[in-house]
Amino acid sequence: MTSKKINTNRKRIDAIDSRILDLIQKRAVLAKEIGNLKKKNATNSKTSFYRPARESSIIRNLIKKNSGPIVDKKIKLIFKELISACLSLEQQLNIAFLGPLGTHSEGAVKNHFGSSVKFNPRISIDDVFNQVKAESSDFGIVPVENSSEGVVNSTLNCLTDFDIKICGETYIDINHYLAGSTKSSLKATKKVASHAQALGQCTKWLEKNLPNIERVATSSTAEAAELAKSDSRILCIVSEHAISRHKLKCHANNIQDFMDNKTRFIVVGNQEISRTGFDKTSLLIQTVNQPGALVNLLSVFKKEDINLHRIETRPSRQTTDSHNFFIDCEGHNKDKKLRKVIDEIRKKGAFVRILGSYPLET
Repeated sequence: MTSKKINTNRKRIDAIDSRILDLIQKRAVLAKEIGNLKKKNATNSKTSFYRPARESSIIRNLIKKNSGPIVDKKIKLIFKELISACLSLEQQLNIAFLGPLGTHSEGAVKNHFGSSVKFNPRISIDDVFNQVKAESSDFGIVPVENSSEGVVNSTLNCLTDFDIKICGETYIDINHYLAGSTKSSLKATKKVASHAQALGQCTKWLEKNLPNIERVATSSTAEAAELAKSDSRILCIVSEHAISRHKLKCHANNIQDFMDNKTRFIVVGNQEISRTGFDKTSLLIQTVNQPGALVNLLSVFKKEDINLHRIETRPSRQTTDSHNFFIDCEGHNKDKKLRKVIDEIRKKGAFVRILGSYPLET
């Protein structure tokens, strides 16, 4: 009786799969038609068919309708891949990111854009920005802050130096694994290699479990994986994806000091993103270094009841008597309330640059 019921359910699943496949292909045909219409109306050959605000609204509406049992996070991943595959029929996006392949940055690209893009790994964060500035890549993805290690200074410097926009954001759970070649062992280990950020995020575990082992900082976790693969006396701290890609042996998992370890990545490009009603705006504000400067800025946001997500302060590299404030706040720069805040801050004599308005991560 049980076997008969299983077979019946399997047949029902097969029928559902066939209907899903048919609907996916119908969706793809419609996406392709939209792409052709956009091409006819395009003012130049570089017109982008990617619309982050539209994609964000699709995902948000689907999550709102989701009644389970598949959780929202999985629904988002499924439809991200579907949207990515359909978009590639119109235009395959070229995405620059801090390489090489096998790093968390590659994971951020997949998390935000799906897998149907051209992956363009670069040697530095500056190089990612240069690719986008030169329009050699449609967008770039770079890390901006980690929940345990703090801000990524190179990214803030590039946001100051380059006149390109923040077009989106994505968060990646950072889970670190200790791995080595197939012949490696903890007992024979002489060195542990990884990117400086990864080493810093695993300090307590390393001090407890490998207290006298030399730590080697590499340019990327992928480079550390290659070192470990070539020398059984070297272990590396990498992602689960890197273990699979480099065919390594795992010695310990989730060795990060904080289990809720996340890195925020920002998407940079040359595109102004439309309002969705669920937006975030990043501002660069430069003001004279004097008592009460920050309080004066914050009072304007409070007056308009605008919530702040993040504030980062850095000395200006142009002058010695001013500070740069990187502020993330709720709303879109086209919103009346936020426009009023920006105008008011400028009236106070501060320089304000809108780094970008973009949909909140769903």
